Amino acid sequence: MNEETNTKKIATEAAREIKIDISPIMGHGTKGEDVKMAMTFVPLSNFRRPQVRSMSCGCQRIYVQLIGFLIFVLLIAVIRMISNMRVVFVQYHMASDTDGELVLLPVEFAASRGAFCLDGSPPGYYIRYGKSPNINKWIIYLPGGAWCTSKEECYSRSFTDLGSSMDAPALSAFGGILSASETDNPDFHKWNMVKFLYCDGSSYLGNRSRTVEYKSKQIYLRGFPVFVALIDHLIKHTDLSSADNVILAGTSAGGIGALINGDFLRDKLSSVESLHVLLDGAMFPDQPSYTGEHIMANLLKKTFYFHNIKDSVSIKDCTSELKISEQWACLQPDYYYKHVYTPAFFIQSLHDTWFSAHALGVQCSSKGCKASEIQIINVSRQNFHSIFKNVMLSKGDGLFVSSCPFHWVLLKSTFYENLNINGTTVADAVGQWYFHRKMTPAHLIQSESLTAMKKKCNNIH
Repeated sequence: MNEETNTKKIATEAAREIKIDISPIMGHGTKGEDVKMAMTFVPLSNFRRPQVRSMSCGCQRIYVQLIGFLIFVLLIAVIRMISNMRVVFVQYHMASDTDGELVLLPVEFAASRGAFCLDGSPPGYYIRYGKSPNINKWIIYLPGGAWCTSKEECYSRSFTDLGSSMDAPALSAFGGILSASETDNPDFHKWNMVKFLYCDGSSYLGNRSRTVEYKSKQIYLRGFPVFVALIDHLIKHTDLSSADNVILAGTSAGGIGALINGDFLRDKLSSVESLHVLLDGAMFPDQPSYTGEHIMANLLKKTFYFHNIKDSVSIKDCTSELKISEQWACLQPDYYYKHVYTPAFFIQSLHDTWFSAHALGVQCSSKGCKASEIQIINVSRQNFHSIFKNVMLSKGDGLFVSSCPFHWVLLKSTFYENLNINGTTVADAVGQWYFHRKMTPAHLIQSESLTAMKKKCNNIH
């Protein structure tokens, strides 16, 4: 109030002294005198300080425009995201029609059966469902991946996809005998296809009840409980229990698991009319290496005892006949074979590339081998040949034994092309054996040396 009174007083005093001479404008009076007029500034009675007008109205307008722009941008982004999601979904759906989709066992389900990968994560499998008229036919495939034989090895392995399901991809490509292509896989393309994760390091046979600790981490050695839990889950959540035909297939280490677990699975699926095992690159005989060591035998022996495989139900028919110190021999496919009742088919190279490199210590190709290495390779070929002669004595079993160097073919294109014996591919031979297309068993075996087969096997990997 005082401030306003002072302002008025100052303005009034200033007005008394302000006079403006406008005589040049008004001219002169009639009596010859200059007429002078003074303009006096009269202040308003309610004079106030000038104030800056508020800009709130303009700012609000800007805010509204900015928000509208952001909403527009967000809407465009959402539309594009939905469009991209649709493309991804379509691609995923198309892939899932041919590939396998991941199923991880619920933690409670796995724990109730003591089934864990090496790192304690739950096991799982990939599945693609079959189509009519083969919805009651199944192929269950056990992949390979060697073994771990100590705390250190299994600890390191537990951080990989061979010891954990944590980073398992949502889809797995199904090729070879799992292919959905009628052209590539005419006999089985409409079957239900299952591919197990291999995360136990023991060919699905380990049965050590207590964990082992290394670097403060608990390592689980539960290969056989993993196999049982995966089968139980399939029985409970799919139509496997009503299957009429089942093939248990396996590659390399997975092939050993298929061979030894085959009879167990046949008993578990008692209503199944037909169960066969299909073994790919799964023969690992005991043979001295280039340096004279029994590398393969020692590897299987350490695997057997470290994982406590002797306590797995599926192998007891074999181990019960042997002393504890000799029971590891049951993990050798050529030894265990005599205990197998389930019909079996063997796919094998006489010059197995993995076996040559890891069991024999021979890394050379046919062209660059020393004479001493060639001698080791020739002895190995003869050993394989002798083993499979025993298989040929069985009318219910079959084999495709090639002199071309490879380790496995079952999920590769070589299952149905390039690799052949007298014009018969692996796929043809498996079909002849399984469907009894010929009166004679499917016994295809070569005996040529690695050098002699070099030109014939250029496209085999």
